[in-house]
Amino acid sequence: MNLLNKMLLTSSILLTSAAAIAQPLYTGGNYISRVDHKTVSIEAVGSKQEAYTLGAEKLLEFEGMSGRDLNAALVLISYGIDRDKTHLEDGGYVTVQERLNTQGQLEYVAKVHLYVHYKERDNN
Repeated sequence: MNLLNKMLLTSSILLTSAAAIAQPLYTGGNYISRVDHKTVSIEAVGSKQEAYTLGAEKLLEFEGMSGRDLNAALVLISYGIDRDKTHLEDGGYVTVQERLNTQGQLEYVAKVHLYVHYKERDNN
């Protein structure tokens, strides 16, 4: 009976201490999922069609970027972002804004609208 008590006590101590030691190594939790809307303006051009073309090319460029490149290009500044998991949500689109410059000429500026999904460490 004494041997059985020692074995039960030893195994419970081992199981408890293993869980206590292993817990700080777990880093999978404490992240909040965020989606931000970002707008990127492209340089002004002389025609509306050219602006749409440049905007579509830029949108394709963003869609091909890795998570780290997206963080750098879109300047996502926040505490504890998981940079490797940043990605674009579906629904990115291009709009064109017409404006008059100081010389009285019409210019067209493409605006690329993106929804960026990233995980941020919860600091609470």
